Amino acid sequence: MVFSCQPKALLAIVGAFGMLAVTAGPAASAAAGEQEHNPHQEAQQALADIDAAIGALNAASGVTANNAGPYRQSAQRAANAIVGGDAPDSHAAAGNPGDDAGAIGHLSWLSVHASASVWGPAVQGALVNLKAAEAHLTEAARADQLQDFWLQTSAALQALLVADGRPSQLGVLGGLRGALATTDLGVPDGAQVVPGCAAPTQLPAYGVTKGYLVYLAIPRQEGVTRFPEMIGVRDVSVRGNAIIMHTAATDIAGRLCADAGAASDKPNTHDPDPSNNAAALYTEQQAKDGKHVFEGSCASCHGTNLQGGSAPPVGGSAFLKKAKILGWSVADMRNLVVSAMPASNPGSLLPEQYADVLAYLLAADCYPAGGKSFPTTATPALKQADLHPIQGAKGENPQSYTCPVKG
Repeated sequence: MVFSCQPKALLAIVGAFGMLAVTAGPAASAAAGEQEHNPHQEAQQALADIDAAIGALNAASGVTANNAGPYRQSAQRAANAIVGGDAPDSHAAAGNPGDDAGAIGHLSWLSVHASASVWGPAVQGALVNLKAAEAHLTEAARADQLQDFWLQTSAALQALLVADGRPSQLGVLGGLRGALATTDLGVPDGAQVVPGCAAPTQLPAYGVTKGYLVYLAIPRQEGVTRFPEMIGVRDVSVRGNAIIMHTAATDIAGRLCADAGAASDKPNTHDPDPSNNAAALYTEQQAKDGKHVFEGSCASCHGTNLQGGSAPPVGGSAFLKKAKILGWSVADMRNLVVSAMPASNPGSLLPEQYADVLAYLLAADCYPAGGKSFPTTATPALKQADLHPIQGAKGENPQSYTCPVKG
C-alpha cells in the first residue's frame, strides 16, 4: 500500500474546472417510484445526483489516511450517487449521497421519453458520460495504489463535469445544465409559457420556441423575485414592465423564428412598404463611404458580407431577428460600435467614420436612405428607431440576406 499522504491531484483538477463549490439543484430525497414522473423534475434530480457524486470526490481531497479505505469509500459514494438503488452489502458502508433512482436512473427515464425533444441529445450525451464515470469509479473503488486511484477518479470527474455541463452551451456539449438552461426541459411544471419569438404579454413567463427556452421574463418591480432554480443568462433587456433574461438559445433565435410558423407567434402590424417600415437615418453617399471603412476596419472579423467570422454577424435577417427579440434600438447598436469597435483598437475611428459605418450597416440591413446624414452623436431619433427586419425588403446576398450597397 502507498496510501500515505494527503492527495493533491484531484484537488488540482477540480480547481482547474472551477467546480470546488458546486451548486446543486433541488434536493432529490424522494424515491422516483414515490412520485409522478415529470421531465423537468427528473432532470433536476439527476443533476442533484451528479452534483452529489462530484461532492463525494471533492471530499476525498481533504482526506489524510495511510490505508485505502477512506479513498475507496469516496469513490464508492460517488458511484452510488450515479447508479442509485439499494447498494449491495459491500457498498452499503460507503452510503449513497444521492437518491434511490440515481442519476443514471433519472436520465434513462428521460432518454426513453425524449422522443423528438431538442434536449434529447444532451440527455443522451450526459447518460453516456455517467456510464463512463461509473466504470472509472468502480476501478477506483478497487485500487490498491494511490496513483491508480487518482487516475481513475480524475477520469471519472472529467466525465461527471461534462455530464453536468454548462448553462451557456447549447446542444449535447451543454450537458444537463445546458439542457435545463436553453430548452423547455428547464420549464417547471405549471409555469406560464409564451411564444419565444415575441415580447412577453404576461408575466412571469418562459419564452419557448420550437422546444428552445429563449428567455425568462419577470415583472419590473421593487423587491426580490425568486427563481424556481438557477438559470443561465446570456444578456438582459428591459421592455416596458418586463425584465427579460435571455438564454444562450437567443443566439439561434433568428433562425428559429425565420419560418412562417414562428413568425405567426406575433401578429404583423407593420406597413409592408419598406419606406414606411423604418425611419430614414442616413444618406446614400454616407452608406457608400461607410462600406469602404467597414472593408478596411471591420470585415476581417465580421465578414465581407456581415455574416460573421471570428466575430458575430452584424447584419442580415438572423441578426435583425435577434435584435428584435432583444429589443435593441439603433442607438444601442451605435453605442456598441462606437465604444467597442474595432475590437483590436476600440474608439480609433473618427466620429464621421463611425457614422458612415453605421449608415452602411443600416443600408446593408435594408433600411431606407434619406436626405439626412447619420449623426455623429447619440440623438433621440436613434433611441426611438427599433432594429428589426424590414417588411418587404429582399436581401440578395445568399449568405446573410443583406441588401447590396454599391461603393
